[in-house]
Amino acid sequence: MATIVGYILVVLVIGTIITLGSNFKENNEIKHRIENEWGKEVERKYSEDDFKTVSEYFNNKKEDEKDKFFIDEITWNDLNMDSIFKKINSTESSPGEQYLYNMLREPLYDEKELKLRDRLIKFFQSNEKERKDIQYLLAKLGKKRSCFISDYFYSKDKKRNSSLVYYRILAAMPIISLAITFINPRLGLAIMFAAVAINMFIYYGEEKKIKYKLEAFKYIVKIVKYAQLISKEEVEELKDYSEKLKEALKSMKSIKKASFNSSNSATDMGLVMEYISIIFLTDLINYEKVSNMLVEKSREFKIIFEAIGTIDSCISIASYRERIEQYVTPELINCSKKTEQINIFKDISHPLIKDAVINSIEMPDSILITGSNASGKSTFLKTLAINIIFAQTIYTCLAKEFKCCYFKIYTSMALKDNIFNNESYYIAETKSLKRIIDSLNEDTPTICFVDEILRGTNTVERISASSQVLKYLTLNNCVCVAATHDVELTHILERYFSNYHFQENIADNEITFDYKIHEGRSTTQNAIKLLGILGYTDDIVEKAQQKANTFLKDGVWEAE
Repeated sequence: MATIVGYILVVLVIGTIITLGSNFKENNEIKHRIENEWGKEVERKYSEDDFKTVSEYFNNKKEDEKDKFFIDEITWNDLNMDSIFKKINSTESSPGEQYLYNMLREPLYDEKELKLRDRLIKFFQSNEKERKDIQYLLAKLGKKRSCFISDYFYSKDKKRNSSLVYYRILAAMPIISLAITFINPRLGLAIMFAAVAINMFIYYGEEKKIKYKLEAFKYIVKIVKYAQLISKEEVEELKDYSEKLKEALKSMKSIKKASFNSSNSATDMGLVMEYISIIFLTDLINYEKVSNMLVEKSREFKIIFEAIGTIDSCISIASYRERIEQYVTPELINCSKKTEQINIFKDISHPLIKDAVINSIEMPDSILITGSNASGKSTFLKTLAINIIFAQTIYTCLAKEFKCCYFKIYTSMALKDNIFNNESYYIAETKSLKRIIDSLNEDTPTICFVDEILRGTNTVERISASSQVLKYLTLNNCVCVAATHDVELTHILERYFSNYHFQENIADNEITFDYKIHEGRSTTQNAIKLLGILGYTDDIVEKAQQKANTFLKDGVWEAE
């Protein structure tokens, strides 16, 4: 007996030493990483499935709050916003990561909310010690991309059949059998073996069914634990969030006490604890307790999730601000009509382009942009659209000056044929434009960015239909920024659209671009000259130019 006790004590001491040493090493690594990564761009890996959990909170919120405006899939994909999210994202926790993703997809229309967000971001920029303390706790919480968390407070099912009493009775049987052995050893041992066997059978059977939920619940318990630690930080700027956390945590004491077995522990002590957990159904009991609590206190858990998410995402934005060369907080104006405010954008740049060429423009209304391929039209559209989203989300624009209305933002730029739905490019494009038309209203102006409108059809119908679609948009409380190769549109719509262009220069058989936007319509026609530069025969180039000149003169194409 003494030998067994001694062995257990040795195992406990060795296990404790290993655990303490591992924790010490991990804590130092976290602190070192936080110190080194601040204000720097760090490449983080994302698997194909990661964005399913990264976007989980957004998808739930969009479904729950259908009256709100969110950046839709077409716009998000047109602007390559996944890559932009990755560039900004340096969050430490899953709530922070999911909240930041949603933040970029949910433009705000309230100056007070945006100013509050900006104040928190600036606080983390200016207060290193407090920021590091909070970051350390968030890093200890960490990320669990394999788990869906916000489902538990957005769940529509508010009733469930609990097995808590059943599991507690089964868990008590080994203890009861131990007491019986003092009265009747044979009977007590028989009951004990039966109870252990039944509990192991039930555990392994149920564990397979709820394994993914157990992982989520372990992380939820961790969220609640670190929310409590964050709420205890004496930081004045976080006072409102700390009070929200403390109030919500009062109702979730049972979750804070729940403890799930860590099945990845390979130490002797870890294996002993795992078997004890199985015999006494600890994980199943705690699973039931947490399940019941999340149904009853889903509102409180949502408050905790969003408070941690806000803090973590604002630290991430603060770090992003530290590493970009030039940014400004925007001046946003509430205007129900687009004509109530001139939009001013000075020295704007694209967040994904290194050493991007900056551009400036004042836009009282809709504009048409012409110019050759690769001259910068599409990039300018994306630059402006992204910065308007930034203005109403992270309150950080890559510009020298940024002033505009609050907008609903849409794009129709990088569409493709849909072979699965049997849709042509033209059908996909007309549906994309229709969604913008359907969104127009008199309360909030829309700004839309259209690249090569209706390119999927013939020239005559394209120009005719495009002119009417663009005219309808700009006459119905929409600022339309459209890029086109059809110079004819600049003449047809000159009463409704201001004209701008990007230009190129061809000299010594070389083409160069300045990537700067210029006033007026494009007057150069260099597409045929480019054929010669790219090595097409003189016969092709000269005859192509001859045909173009004849058409421009007579308005008729010559037959071959």
